[in-house]
Amino acid sequence: MNFYSVQTLYHAVRLAGLATCVAMPMTAAALAGEATVDLAKDKVGKPADMLDIAQYCGKKDIKVALADGYGSNSWRKITRAEFEAEAKKCPNIKEVRYTDAQGNVQKAISDIQGLVAQKFDVILVFPDGGEAVVRAMRQATTAGAVVIPYMVGAHFPGVRGKDFEMVVSESVEHNGRVKAQWIADHLNGKGNVIVLGGTPGNPTSQAESLGWKEVFAKYPDIKVLEGPVTTNWDPAETQRVMSGLLAKYAKIDAVYSDYGLGSMGALRAFVAASRPIPLWAAQDANELGCFWKDNKAANPNFQMGNVSGRNWIVRLALRKAVSAVEGIPNVEPSIIELPLVEDSFSADAKLQPACDASLPPDALLSSNLSIDELKQLFK
Repeated sequence: MNFYSVQTLYHAVRLAGLATCVAMPMTAAALAGEATVDLAKDKVGKPADMLDIAQYCGKKDIKVALADGYGSNSWRKITRAEFEAEAKKCPNIKEVRYTDAQGNVQKAISDIQGLVAQKFDVILVFPDGGEAVVRAMRQATTAGAVVIPYMVGAHFPGVRGKDFEMVVSESVEHNGRVKAQWIADHLNGKGNVIVLGGTPGNPTSQAESLGWKEVFAKYPDIKVLEGPVTTNWDPAETQRVMSGLLAKYAKIDAVYSDYGLGSMGALRAFVAASRPIPLWAAQDANELGCFWKDNKAANPNFQMGNVSGRNWIVRLALRKAVSAVEGIPNVEPSIIELPLVEDSFSADAKLQPACDASLPPDALLSSNLSIDELKQLFK
């Protein structure tokens, strides 16, 4: 019996009333194996806890897919490359598919439905549409696919085991707390902050807001002027948005962003407006680090505190999904707490914002892709 029929039957039994979906009988042993494999779904850990996929590949031939809600920016391109690179390590992964919904929720739903129709065993999802995409994920789960939304935070809406197998993510709320605390510490608890978000209603910006709101609530003299402001995670749109905010607010002491490369648009808006660049908390990016090196002398308050761009978490999501398909326990953490990987205030040279002139501006130096892979990707 192949995995797809086993999973279909398992979910049919688990979700009573769906017995008509069953194509053939399933043994009790197969059902128990699918139901009890330990994926450490609630385990919290650090980047250092990641393991090699080789021990999870198994032997069953499978098809894997990544259903992206919006694939146009560089962060998504790197994430796709990480996913495809990880999949290549398992010889039994016979097909790798990528879909791009282009920011259209209805297309995101139809993309997932199409992958189900083509009987993909694994469907990783970045659900930019938030709850609107959960129903499609539920349909895929009921049909027998292992569905994992990734990088959406531990509290993404939906029922684990019914709407999707599990969530694999950095602790997005933790990201919010880490970056907000860095801002609060270096503002000495007083100042005006702009928070830049991404696409409308996306789960990442919403989850990060839980973290930064928790921290800023402790500092009555810190005022969030606006945010999370919609930028579509697009540098050009971010520049337009920040230009408007600069015209509106005479004093901005810090900017909080949930996308490092998108920050470049906002930084260009500061330069165009001849405004001093303030504290900046975001994610690492090559262009961002190089910009900091080139502009820090003229902007003494321009300091940076960045978490990892964490594209590599999609690799963890794939390992968890493959483990579920193959019935192999996976002891890696499912929720990753990210530290600051860059802090310009630090005396540790390893924490200074990174810039590699040999790499393209869009490269993320915290990626698991090699230097050559990054160069090829942005060739």
